[in-house]
Amino acid sequence: MSFDLPLAALDPDELTDLRNTVRSAATESGYPAAVLELEKSETGLDRELWSLLAQDIGLGAVGLPESAGGLGGLAEILAVVEELGATLAPAPFISSTVLCGQILASCDEVASPYLERIASGEIASPAITNTRGLWSATDVSCTSDGNTVSGTVRFTPFGASATFFVIAARTDSGIDVFIVEASDALVSPLPSLDFSRPSATVTFTDAPAVRLSADGHGEAAISHAVDIALMAVAADQLGGSQACFDMTLDYIKVRRQFNREIGSFQAIKHRMADALMLVEMLRSGLEKVTSGGAQDLAADAAVNKSWGSDSYIAMTAEAIQLHGGIGFTWEHTAHLYFRRARYDAAFLGDAAYQRERLATMLNW
Repeated sequence: MSFDLPLAALDPDELTDLRNTVRSAATESGYPAAVLELEKSETGLDRELWSLLAQDIGLGAVGLPESAGGLGGLAEILAVVEELGATLAPAPFISSTVLCGQILASCDEVASPYLERIASGEIASPAITNTRGLWSATDVSCTSDGNTVSGTVRFTPFGASATFFVIAARTDSGIDVFIVEASDALVSPLPSLDFSRPSATVTFTDAPAVRLSADGHGEAAISHAVDIALMAVAADQLGGSQACFDMTLDYIKVRRQFNREIGSFQAIKHRMADALMLVEMLRSGLEKVTSGGAQDLAADAAVNKSWGSDSYIAMTAEAIQLHGGIGFTWEHTAHLYFRRARYDAAFLGDAAYQRERLATMLNW
């Protein structure tokens, strides 16, 4: 079974309404400033916010098949993630709805109950990466005899909040997808640089598992889902980059030195122009895909993730620098975006890894 994710389901006005709804829900919940309150949280999850987003607004089902109550396609996924990224909302949308949801959508009919659980707002955590936090079919951390799963997976996003895990495990016939309930796994939360992006080490010891794919078909399902998730991360990077740009632009209009707003200085204008180019190049890359210009999802995912990683890190550095003394305090919002930028860059492979992956795909 395969699932062809549509490019879009909503018209431009409806998509704008969706963006505004997501942005309002996050900002009215206190974000991005409220991220600081998550530092001492055991799970790094704002359950009240996720309930609002996933159940009341319906984000838990975005991009999923209609049979599971899903709505929308890639454009809706990217629009939602961009707004969540702009507000640094601590929501497991990328890891649960997008990554796990797209893996399950490409599996057999037996995956339907788990898709419905994700659509209803339950949190699924992807246990698919190797010890470096990368998806590699040649280096999968778990093994299975068909009925149980054993192995340890590090950096499982929102692992401490998950009700079940979507697992890549090696079998006699190749890589296949399995489900293990959280109650059958040992979960050890890990400290995270980004308080709103928690992860955990999860250990499975002969854990009872439900097999969702056979004959090694899980590899293709996971690879396709990872590419969609990489596009979603790039949208998160775009939302955060734009927020940093806007925040910095507002600041340089009012901060005065030598009896002038610093935004009037030629050097500052040049730096802001360079920063805007970083943001708009990423926006163009994502719009190319959602407008139907994509020829190869894997290549577009690698390009956008690599550009987004470098751009977001550079934009957060500029935000901190141009905010001067207050920008260098850890309490300033710019540092929360800096943390997210570092997390996003590492998630599923940094810019260098994605460029190397792209070169291999294109036989360079």
